[in-house]
Amino acid sequence: MGKANRRKKMNPAKKKTTKAPIPFVSRPFEGLVREPELVAMREIIPAATMIAHTNGDYGSEEITFVTLLPDGAGAMVRADGAILIGLQTRFHSGDLSHDAGTAIAAAVAMKQQGEDGVPQFDVRDAGPRLQDVLVNENSEPGMELVEDFSYWFDPTEERDADIENALAQNREDIVPTQNIPGVKHMYWCSMNNNFVRYVVEADEDSLYTALARLQVAGHASLGEGSRFVGAFRACGIGIPVFQVPAELTVDDLAEPAKQLRDALNKALTSTDSLNEDERRARAGMVSRQVTIR
Repeated sequence: MGKANRRKKMNPAKKKTTKAPIPFVSRPFEGLVREPELVAMREIIPAATMIAHTNGDYGSEEITFVTLLPDGAGAMVRADGAILIGLQTRFHSGDLSHDAGTAIAAAVAMKQQGEDGVPQFDVRDAGPRLQDVLVNENSEPGMELVEDFSYWFDPTEERDADIENALAQNREDIVPTQNIPGVKHMYWCSMNNNFVRYVVEADEDSLYTALARLQVAGHASLGEGSRFVGAFRACGIGIPVFQVPAELTVDDLAEPAKQLRDALNKALTSTDSLNEDERRARAGMVSRQVTIR
């Protein structure tokens, strides 16, 4: 045996280790009281914030979920100590709850060390889920729509002209979005047309069955001139989308929205089998659905 072969045998190269993938979870925020808001902020809302608290195992800290952080980061500790957790991130695993929970753990550790900035963590590594980290109660004020990304900055610090100009530019780029008064998790937005998107806290199968009942009965709408255009599939729940006339304000839509909410809630509780027309309508919805990942 040659010397090179003997050295190789005596000092075998270490095998390259690979990380086990984080298991995919189709409905990552299930069981959290803020599931609809988390889904909305992750998938359809351009700019928003939402306060939450961690439990004692994770420092009993106040955190703020935000739609977007610089460079799509998962977390940031501001100079004033505020912990921001981004939901629209550049990198993610198969479990968005794991990603956000791991981001929180890293940010809390950074703050407790007296540091600020963007904590370093890898979403491919094992870590806690939001269900392990958060105080899961409905006592916080809920999601707040905002007009720009000024939450990136300490509000007590003066911002220079470059920052103000950048904020003004992103205000122009953000899709105008408003809450529909009186109906939770229903959002009006203005793009090439005006749309209303409704984040429904129900599993996809049940939602499409209920929507099929409403469509055949002529109740899948937001009043005269509106039309049901389909649904997004996002984080394990469905988001029905309605196109509405350009002249209607969110206040104009408030009453039709309540009627739709009540009709949909009733349809979700029905145990009757679908008739032929309803089955056909449901199949059409499912075939046209768009999955957001």
